[in-house]
Amino acid sequence: MVQNLILDDLSVYGAEFTLRNGKPACLLIHGLCSGPILMRELGEYLYKDGHTARGILLPGHCMNMGGLSSESHYNWSEKVESEYHKLTDTYKEVVVIGFSLGALLTLQLAAKYPIKKMVLMGIPIFLVREYLPMSSLIKLCKNFTQKVRTWRRKCYMESETYSGYLYHPVDTYYSLQAVDDILTIIETIKPRLKDIKSSALVIHSQKDGVAAPASARYVLKNLGSADKQLVWLNQSHHYMLSGGEKSIIFNAIKNFLSKT
Repeated sequence: MVQNLILDDLSVYGAEFTLRNGKPACLLIHGLCSGPILMRELGEYLYKDGHTARGILLPGHCMNMGGLSSESHYNWSEKVESEYHKLTDTYKEVVVIGFSLGALLTLQLAAKYPIKKMVLMGIPIFLVREYLPMSSLIKLCKNFTQKVRTWRRKCYMESETYSGYLYHPVDTYYSLQAVDDILTIIETIKPRLKDIKSSALVIHSQKDGVAAPASARYVLKNLGSADKQLVWLNQSHHYMLSGGEKSIIFNAIKNFLSKT
């Protein structure tokens, strides 16, 4: 068990994990400027509930505390697809669970492969505000800088590998190119939502200041799934997995996975 006042060991933030148990297997995908550690508590919860949990590290993340490297969304997508196929080689059913950027990559995967179930947490179809012209703002900002400082928060977690405080997001800066790549994913996936038939659980906070709450409503309205549900959180902000409503999230996912 590792204990620190605030974790600053990037190897812990970025450590991928596989907790082998029963079926179905769960592929856990973290968000921008974070790492597998964000999904660790959920992974352990799912493992204890009888599932295999695989937490992956997206390319370009947890490389240094000073910022995010210039990996493109193609690298992210390739990583997710590769990990998905590794699990499907062993397990008949693979549930994909994504947070923020990870939720977008989950949708992207579901548009390409017949995923039976998926969980979308804090999905950023609309960044900050529903009608904010983010693409124009990014283009303007690139004339002056290539990176923007993140709002780092101190969060508490308790798992088998680490108990204590850590930073969310991990990186002190994110690249504008990374945000641009996220916008590309969003614009690519929106018209394909109607073709996605995977059973879906959408979890979002009413107080999310990064992924506008309208994002969850948009996904629920446009997703082609016959089985889809939305769980609202009332107290959490964007980093919901480090907040006081973790038990609500975990129970919602458990109930969703237990449905036949």
